[in-house]
Amino acid sequence: MPELATAAAFAVVAAGGAVGWYAAAQYWIAFLGAGLLLIDSAVQRLPNVLTLTAAVGTLTLLTAAAVHHEAGSLLRAAAVAAAAGGLFTAFALCGMGLGDAKLAISLGAVLGWRSWQVAALALVLSYLLGATVAVTLLLTRRHHRKSTLAFGPFLIVGTLGAVLMTST
Repeated sequence: MPELATAAAFAVVAAGGAVGWYAAAQYWIAFLGAGLLLIDSAVQRLPNVLTLTAAVGTLTLLTAAAVHHEAGSLLRAAAVAAAAGGLFTAFALCGMGLGDAKLAISLGAVLGWRSWQVAALALVLSYLLGATVAVTLLLTRRHHRKSTLAFGPFLIVGTLGAVLMTST
């Protein structure tokens, strides 16, 4: 299953057509994101070693993209990463996990490199997908109102979906 998740994520990145260091940042997210998606789905935890590695690697690769004058904005990527991390930290006060906040930093950075609109689209897609799954689980009585649902997978899929939908 990890191989299939990674292959699917890589296929989405490849279909998006990014090149250079920005593509490397997307593949980095796809590689670690596939593992994080499977772990969070199984045990509802996003390990620090992977979320922090994702953030450091993503910001390093985006810095390389900026040094090589690739289209995008490192300043905007950092701003979106900070905003996403702050937003999801606030959500953690209401019951969402801090792992999601740490994951949001790297996802926000890779999305912010492109634009604020792509980051907003990823957030909307993540919540729509999460809500659809939650309602389906409730209607099929596989979960109840007090059940928890790992949100990291929805963040990762929403990010990949936004990247694919906005590729040029």
